[in-house]
Order: sequence, then C-alpha cells, then structure tokens
Amino acid sequence: MKQYLSLLTAAVIYTACHPSTASNSTPAENAATAPASTNERPIDSFRIANKKFLVYSLAKSSISPATELDYDSVEGPQLAKEAAKVQRHGDTLVFALKNGKTAILANDRKPAIDENYAVYYYAGYREELRQHLAFGSYYESSDYLLINPANGQQTHLWGIPYLSPDKQFVLCPSFDLEAGFNNNGFELYSFENGNLKLLGETDLQKWGPGQIKWIDANTLEAEYQTMDTAMNIHTKPVKIVMQ
Repeated sequence: MKQYLSLLTAAVIYTACHPSTASNSTPAENAATAPASTNERPIDSFRIANKKFLVYSLAKSSISPATELDYDSVEGPQLAKEAAKVQRHGDTLVFALKNGKTAILANDRKPAIDENYAVYYYAGYREELRQHLAFGSYYESSDYLLINPANGQQTHLWGIPYLSPDKQFVLCPSFDLEAGFNNNGFELYSFENGNLKLLGETDLQKWGPGQIKWIDANTLEAEYQTMDTAMNIHTKPVKIVMQ
C-alpha cells in the first residue's frame, strides 16, 4: 500500500501550512525577493479554464528547502493550538461548527475493501482561507481537505492550497510522475467570502510542480520537477505568469 509513501511525499511541503507562507506576505514584499528571469521566452505553458500560464526559467530559487515532516507527528501541536475548534477522539476528528453542529473525519484503517482505506490527519487552521486543513492518506493515493467551520462543507484538493496575494485565486499543486496514483499538475479555484469554487484543472505530462509561492497577483515561483529513466527527480526554479 502506498499510503505511507504518499504521506511522506506530501508532508515534505508541510511548511506551506505555516503562517509564514508567501500567501500571507504583501505583493511588494514578495516582489522584492523574486529572482530575475534568465530567459524571457517561455519554456512551457499550460491552461486552466480561461487562464493561460506561461513558464519561464529562473537563474536561482528563492524557495527555502522543505522540511521533511509527517502529519502523524505534527498533528498533536496543531490540535493543541485549535483545541476549541477541533479534537481527536480515537480514529475520528471532530470539528465544532459555528452553527452549533459538528463535522467529522473518520478513519477506516481495516475496511472490508482495501480501496476504502482512509486515514486523516489534522494539518491546522488556515487563517487566510478561514478553513481547517486536513491530509487524507488512502489505499494508493493521498489528497488534502478543507473543512469549512461555518457549515462543515468539505473540499477535496489535489495539494496544499496557495491563496494569491489579491485573495482572488487558490492554486493547488500536485506531483506524481512515478506511480500516477495522484494527479500531476494543478487545480485552480476562485476564492470569495471564504468559499472556494473550482475553475478547472490540468494534468501535466513532462514535469510536475514541487513547492510554489505567489510573488504577486499574477506571478508565481515554482519548483519544476522532472524524472529521468532511473526515477531520479531533477528540480529547477521557474517563474509562472498567469494571464
């Protein structure tokens, strides 16, 4: 089963959940740290809904290396921080909702059918999105979930959600060029009044995204990851411009 591998792979980008993420910075602060492009001709492009994304090479990366953590070990401190809003009772995460009701995420560690295996880990409250984040580990895949504290609505995401500095869009990257159990590409959501609406998605074939961060309302820096025939991952920095 791939759930443990999926957990470790996804947890590499746990630092994106920390309050110091780029999505909490101002556009001016981010622009000041953005590396210059070494080639103003795009090396690639992709489209999501009515948005075109141009990919440019960068001379160097300003993204800090990710810390290898797993959600099993970091869940405890996150639960302690949000004890009034979410608690774990055995295999169940219980979320207190603003309407007085509760929402739950229940593990299924020994299902009758292997494909129904599911284990959830609390990953913290995302202040900028006004929702809780959880990590889901399944039989041969993984994803993320946002839980709305107003009504308990759950939104499954391909990857960590990154809110644009103008608070208009959320981009979710997902990398899986090896096994293909997870998606490899991006989801794009609109964001309004604390609600997300899926605008579209794209699966990439030749490369996949590692960490990303918004530089301004239309520009991101990202890790452009490819895999060779020996299954080694090669990473280079790129700038992505949304049009």
